[in-house]
Amino acid sequence: MKQHKHLEQFEQETQQAEQSACFSRFGTIVDFNETQDSVRVDFEGNPFGQPLSARLGRGFRKSELQLAMDSKLNCRIEFINQDVSLPVVTDIFFSMLDDGNELVIRAEKMTIETSQELIVKSGETQTRYSGRDGRITTQAKYVTSQAEKAQKIQGGTIAIN
Repeated sequence: MKQHKHLEQFEQETQQAEQSACFSRFGTIVDFNETQDSVRVDFEGNPFGQPLSARLGRGFRKSELQLAMDSKLNCRIEFINQDVSLPVVTDIFFSMLDDGNELVIRAEKMTIETSQELIVKSGETQTRYSGRDGRITTQAKYVTSQAEKAQKIQGGTIAIN
């Protein structure tokens, strides 16, 4: 009797999990409302033809929401009681950035920290920051440096050409 009861409960829980798991979609965040902790999302098969207001299923940082919106990252959208008019954003897929797309990062302050080396590269130009020997090397066809007021070059030794 007990085993039968547990089996029924397990089947019921599995059925509920399958129903909610099978009705989720990928979409994008098109706007967010900081004061209400909500976002506007659009997704394939949206029957309303315009973005919908969605709840956040977990805590996202403002910077994560902004990055997802600016870079049009895919997010997982689930629906309360399988009602397509009640979306909930449960995850943002930052690892799904397409190599051909633009990545936009906005912040008041940003630190990129590495222990050995950081390379910023675009096409045939690059700037290499070496943590091993404290050297910064820029390689490019043309390097332009401008200052509105003063431009200082300081060093123990300065070599030009």
